[in-house]
Amino acid sequence: MQSLQLYLNDQLVDLSDDSLIALSFQINNLAEVKNQQGNTSNQFKLPLTQNNRQILGYPDDVAFTNCLPYTQYAAKLVQDGLEIIPYGIGELNSIDQDTASVTILSGNVDFFDSIDGKLYDVGDTTSTLWYNANWKNKYEHEWSLQNVMQSQTKLDGWIWPIVDYGKIDANFSDTPTIDVRHLRPGFFLKTAIEMMVQPTGYTINPSSFLVNECLYKKLIVQFANDSFEHSAEYLASAGSNNVSVKKSSNQVVGNSRTDRTGIIQFDNVVSDMGKRYSNVPNSSYSNPAKAKTAIQVNVSAVLVVNTIGKWHDPATISIHIVRYDPVKNEDTHLVTHNLTFDDTATKVSGNAYYQRFENVKISGDVDLAAGQSVKMWYELDDKKTTTATIEAGSTFTITVKNTNEVQYGDLVQCERIFPDIGQKDLLKDTLQRFGIICQTDNTTRTVTLASLRDIVNHIPLARDWTSKCLNQGKTISFQLGGYAQVNNLKYKQDDNVLPQTFADAQILVKDKTLAASADLFESQFAPTLNRPYIGGTIAQILKVDTSTDVNASDFSINTQPRILIHDTVDLLKLNRNVKFTDGTTSQVYNDTLCTPYFDKTGGAYSLLFDKLRLTYYPELEKVLQRSKKVVRYFLLTPRDILELNLLIPVYLQQDSAYYYINKIDSWRKGQPTKVELVKLG
Repeated sequence: MQSLQLYLNDQLVDLSDDSLIALSFQINNLAEVKNQQGNTSNQFKLPLTQNNRQILGYPDDVAFTNCLPYTQYAAKLVQDGLEIIPYGIGELNSIDQDTASVTILSGNVDFFDSIDGKLYDVGDTTSTLWYNANWKNKYEHEWSLQNVMQSQTKLDGWIWPIVDYGKIDANFSDTPTIDVRHLRPGFFLKTAIEMMVQPTGYTINPSSFLVNECLYKKLIVQFANDSFEHSAEYLASAGSNNVSVKKSSNQVVGNSRTDRTGIIQFDNVVSDMGKRYSNVPNSSYSNPAKAKTAIQVNVSAVLVVNTIGKWHDPATISIHIVRYDPVKNEDTHLVTHNLTFDDTATKVSGNAYYQRFENVKISGDVDLAAGQSVKMWYELDDKKTTTATIEAGSTFTITVKNTNEVQYGDLVQCERIFPDIGQKDLLKDTLQRFGIICQTDNTTRTVTLASLRDIVNHIPLARDWTSKCLNQGKTISFQLGGYAQVNNLKYKQDDNVLPQTFADAQILVKDKTLAASADLFESQFAPTLNRPYIGGTIAQILKVDTSTDVNASDFSINTQPRILIHDTVDLLKLNRNVKFTDGTTSQVYNDTLCTPYFDKTGGAYSLLFDKLRLTYYPELEKVLQRSKKVVRYFLLTPRDILELNLLIPVYLQQDSAYYYINKIDSWRKGQPTKVELVKLG
């Protein structure tokens, strides 16, 4: 049996003597902290034996190739009985004559590939790769007065903080009013990342440095988009709630004094994908969620009357669009259309006249709250002799009119709180903010979000690789990657936030041989200013331009994405009240207010990059001062690779130094392996 075995889709692959598989291991190249790296193999060749052709999906046969070459193969690499890569990914690169070129990926590569979609795709059912129903099931909610008030004490998921978008009065004495129609939601970053990771099959190591940081738990991505839009799924669901019904037989009314008013029955369902229509008992349409509906009724009716002086006292049948509220047990007539005798009425005999009304169109827009229903109602005049026939073929059509823009009272899809960026972009922004190194364990399916500080703190646990180091020379570099003398940590620039660079910072490296300056990374977010309010300050993201119209309410000012730190004010302790209102209902409130900030005097935390640098980057700054990248060759066993933990430093007696393993390059059993090391301290 060969000492090296490769399995693709749990099937043992045939290897040849020239199937040389070399593995490289890396989690974070300190020479390029803006990106995370992963484990890869070289591009190696497999012989196209009949067994391999079947496993790979007959890639050499143009006529019979199946779908497998267009997918990723589950890969497992076993060396001397040890599963070096238990859960990897195999990718077929090409076919060359009688060999197939294949690459094996593992570690961070698999994890980051699994979150490669856009944030907005999680709310799009047509996005089969990235759709995540939990965003809807757990966090979709109504924009309502009660939800805004009750969210003030939330510590995860969605929240409606008190942020001034330009409509919170500068005078906050007495009992200031907060109109919830002028607020926008935020979403806790930690919840978003948990939601991002959950579908991948990985879990975040609960002992990770990042998840135990208090600042991380407090971060809120606050709405600052140029439009507040519904998700693609929500807009698509409107069509599934449309209904079309019609009458299959005539309905004669008015034969007695007891049926002068009543329901117009539509008993033939033409279309009702969402099962919103009920013929019994009320022939009504209802929607479990709030909806804007367009109602159209096409009615054909015959009105008959036995009377004298038909034009002096004309007969009438009124058709009403009626909304029913089950909470109030109340009907409201929203649209009324009267069908009345005129001089075209036809005499039948004696004093009997009739008039036919064909294909009369009655329409109206109806707002339905959750649980409310809409129906059609007829009402005859009080003449005992008047009867009417509502004819077969009359139709009742309901079309749900969801608009792109979220309106007050609508359901909010929380992924739309975020900027239109990729999930990976959001995670990378977070890792950069906290100086995080990501290590993925494919065996336990866990992701550890560590810091360089963790690696330095692990020096007492360092592995002694002295005896594994080969005397094949060494290379020492005194520069790491693309660092410069001045390395900029930048936020996005927002024209409404001045001075524009007040939140930026620099990491300085005392090395005259480096370039003068370079951008280390730029955040996906812009900084945010504050303004005075009860208990101190609130964040200000000006989106309403009231400079020429104090009554303006449209969010017309373009702004960059924002991230804030959760904070609260206890109104009860301050003996203060505020009044929440939605323009119709108002409620005085004296509990906790969520008043987040970006940076403020006396704040427990700050998002200024200079303060983040001092907190999360001192170990990197120390490494960069008189940096040394050492390249040596080692003889590493399969067990060394199996037990490899790149968050644990190594010690070399030859240099009397501890090192961070920057990269293990092209490992093969029994062969010298090139290893890049970065000196710690």
